[in-house]
Amino acid sequence: MEIDRAQYLVSNAGHDALADVPPEYARLDPNQLATALRRDHPARDAAALAEQVVLREKARARYGEDSGFLFTADGLEMMTHPVVARRRAARLATLGLPVADLTCGLGGDLSAVVATGTRSFGLERDAATALLARANSPGAAVLRGEAKWPPLELSQFAVIVDPSRRAAAGRRFDPAAFSPSWDVALELLASARAGVLKAPPGIGHAHLPPTSEVEFVQLGRSMREAAVWLGERTSPGLRRAVLLPSGAEILSTDPEAPAETAQPGPFLFDPESCVTLAGLVRHLAARLDGRLMDPQVAYLTADEPTFDPLCATFEVLDRLPFSISRLKARLRDSEWKPDEIRRRAFPIEPDELRRLLGRLEGNPVTLLLTTIAGARTVFVARRLFPA
Repeated sequence: MEIDRAQYLVSNAGHDALADVPPEYARLDPNQLATALRRDHPARDAAALAEQVVLREKARARYGEDSGFLFTADGLEMMTHPVVARRRAARLATLGLPVADLTCGLGGDLSAVVATGTRSFGLERDAATALLARANSPGAAVLRGEAKWPPLELSQFAVIVDPSRRAAAGRRFDPAAFSPSWDVALELLASARAGVLKAPPGIGHAHLPPTSEVEFVQLGRSMREAAVWLGERTSPGLRRAVLLPSGAEILSTDPEAPAETAQPGPFLFDPESCVTLAGLVRHLAARLDGRLMDPQVAYLTADEPTFDPLCATFEVLDRLPFSISRLKARLRDSEWKPDEIRRRAFPIEPDELRRLLGRLEGNPVTLLLTTIAGARTVFVARRLFPA
């Protein structure tokens, strides 16, 4: 965003103009919106207001709430979901330390920290984004600067570092290519009293310091991040899977089921992604009184149904060796249609399998595709829910 547009948006005139935009304007297409706003505002101001109306509507659809934030298109894409930000802020508040967000962006995390009453500082390298962050996080001191050269004595702070993983060619998943780089981000945390480094959910465990505590955070069905905690009040080596908004958790210190495998029973469990990424499948198996069917597959089995927020529970209706013709015939003969298709350690994508099966009618079932002891296997199942 150009600096003059940001200056207008954070000014009293821009604030009042945006507040006066009729709510129904959010339903207009971009051309209609621009025309409507130009009736009452100069073209340059109208363009700035139109952009905010569009971005706020997009944020409302994504987050299910209206934060009243000022956005940039790139900043909205990178911003922490408010539910995740509030959970992180609550933990930071228990430390009793001032918090410095060294990569504050638009202030998603920073504003959540401010809301806890914690003394807060933000650092942002882009001038326009820093202006918006200051407006989005009233009560925080937002400075312009580079995360790797913080103008603060970090030994007195809890810090947040969220390295940028975007470049002109798209997202970057090489930690050395993050900005700041992974090694620099870890150095920043090591120099602070405590802090958290936000990483992509699929970060390799080899990149995680042995002294860190790592949370794999999922919101609904969407994996959000791996949060790497260091410093005060962390448990080195601990891994935690977290499912939001419920707050359900499982820890690496919880009991763990044996590694031995068992034959598939009448009930199957499909763990949530946060559990598998945290490497806690056997810990969940112990909680469910379940068993592994294959050491490389996260599907679990049991003789009795159990319900847990961290997995989906299924009753097995049939099990057969995989072939398109055999599966299609079985579904047709039983008057079943695949309502949901899940796979683990299986080479065919669900959408491709739907195309290969063609149109089927009947009662909805779930197909669970996997490989057990080297054999491609399909379970036809019914999803169960707690009473």
